[in-house]
Amino acid sequence: MFKVHDREISAEIYVLAAGAVEAVVRDLVGSFEKESGHTVKITYAPVGALRDKAFEGEPADVIIVTPAIIEKLQARGLVRSGTRTDLGRLGGGIAVRKGAQRPAIATPEELKLALLTAQVIYYADPKIATAGAHLLSVADRLGIGGEVRQKGRTAGGGKAAMELLARSSGDTIGLAQISEILSVPEVELVGPYPDELQNMTTYSGILLERTMQSEPAMAFLKFLTSLPVQMRFVKQGYELLDRDGK
Repeated sequence: MFKVHDREISAEIYVLAAGAVEAVVRDLVGSFEKESGHTVKITYAPVGALRDKAFEGEPADVIIVTPAIIEKLQARGLVRSGTRTDLGRLGGGIAVRKGAQRPAIATPEELKLALLTAQVIYYADPKIATAGAHLLSVADRLGIGGEVRQKGRTAGGGKAAMELLARSSGDTIGLAQISEILSVPEVELVGPYPDELQNMTTYSGILLERTMQSEPAMAFLKFLTSLPVQMRFVKQGYELLDRDGK
């Protein structure tokens, strides 16, 4: 809680959060609410969708997205200077249904063969999701962009794409941020992209300029950088950043 004229007041904090952080934040936000007395209301979505929500003026105090999205919000004066808080960085991975044969994906040529062999490829909508856009970029680099797009089945986010993969049959494969793969028990992480094709994405929280709850909102971001929460990020496939954001 925080004090106004010596009186403690509980706040409601509204958060727009990338789907890639959902598995961690959803499980631990209750601890913050219990410790602080504040209530946190969270909307999870791909970063492109969150950008649009911020552009449209959806009420929120905090947004958790990628630096590229933060730059777009800064250009419109929508975020508060000096409040960016880096939570960690995350790469993409390859998944199959639990118990399904795991293809070799350690090299670009192996990943290319796995994508060509799969009957259906599940991934997040590339128009709004970092992982979906990266997959298509990789497919183009491998010279199989047309084949991947033809066999692709997209969803509104990485977790939703993995849920579709879990319900699929036949020779199917899915690609998403590693944390989103690990959040769906019915699928298995085969492994990360090969190093030369990997895209490590930083996720950061920042206050929206219009917030009226700056102190409790910053307390929430500080909570996300506490050791227990950071260790949970690591468990979900994140790499932690040093103070210089590296």
